[in-house]
Amino acid sequence: MTMMRNIFLLLLPVCAWAVDIGLPTANHALYSPSGEPQFFQGTAGHDWRSGQYGCVRSGGQQFHEGMDIRCLERDRRGEPTDRVFAVGDGEVAYAAKNAGQSNYGRYLLVRHNWDGVEVFSLYSHLGGFVPGLRAGQHVKRGDWIAVLGYSGTQKIPRERAHLHFEICFQLNRNFAAWFAPKLAKGDRNDHANYNGINLQGINPASIFLAARENPAFNFRAHIEAQPVAFTVLFPARRPPLSWMRAQQWGVVNGPEPKPVTAYEVWFMAVGVPTFVRPRTDVSAAQPQVLSVNQPVVDACPARRIVERDAKRRAWQFTKRGAELMEMLSFQ
Repeated sequence: MTMMRNIFLLLLPVCAWAVDIGLPTANHALYSPSGEPQFFQGTAGHDWRSGQYGCVRSGGQQFHEGMDIRCLERDRRGEPTDRVFAVGDGEVAYAAKNAGQSNYGRYLLVRHNWDGVEVFSLYSHLGGFVPGLRAGQHVKRGDWIAVLGYSGTQKIPRERAHLHFEICFQLNRNFAAWFAPKLAKGDRNDHANYNGINLQGINPASIFLAARENPAFNFRAHIEAQPVAFTVLFPARRPPLSWMRAQQWGVVNGPEPKPVTAYEVWFMAVGVPTFVRPRTDVSAAQPQVLSVNQPVVDACPARRIVERDAKRRAWQFTKRGAELMEMLSFQ
């Protein structure tokens, strides 16, 4: 797999300019030596490590899709007053203003195009938004967009006010239509295609640190460098996967003279697709595991998408993985 990946990367031009990004609050302790305890807000009864991204909760079995940034400033009543800033140039995609409709509480999504990659920054548990902020509004890096808070259905105590921040991907632009039949009677999807189920985060701290250390940081190159955890063969349908339409940079090899019979999709361990390779030599009636990089999969136990069937001695999707493949396949 590594050799094939390297061959594909040689075929993919990478833009030369660097992404201009900055942290979302005035808390810059992430950049200080041993500054993590002052930057990350831990969960109740746990230290700062539980505020990091990844398998950091419940003994490594609970996944945290973003990072929780500590509050720096409060008013006389103890209410947080930290301003929240756009981390990069982009467009406001969605503003969820009803705090009781999500674990995110009040949250905001900004859509970016970083080196040809569509990606979103997510700001949640907000205390409020800058007056007049609306979907479709263009923002620049450093623009004041919201105020840090502690909103959300899980009832965060005021003393643990923080910004939950993610750099994430939207998995399917048609998510709302896929999700509607799955809702229990009386339930509803208040956030349409911007529901958190349709957003998968990657490690934001590593991106900020890499961009600070390398003035020529390229986001697309950063994504391409992530290890492949597993590959999946998808049936060939028209139109192609929603992911392919949103992330055309990731489609390797041009149109083939023969009809495309399947799509080979490469995934990060957390379930984010990266490259999509049209295939003309194989077919699949439904998504199936093609190959697995077991050390990479095992390093992320809280987001296990594939598992080994001991009886068949073959890899298969977990319940979470099967649902993810169904979502990605929906058109």
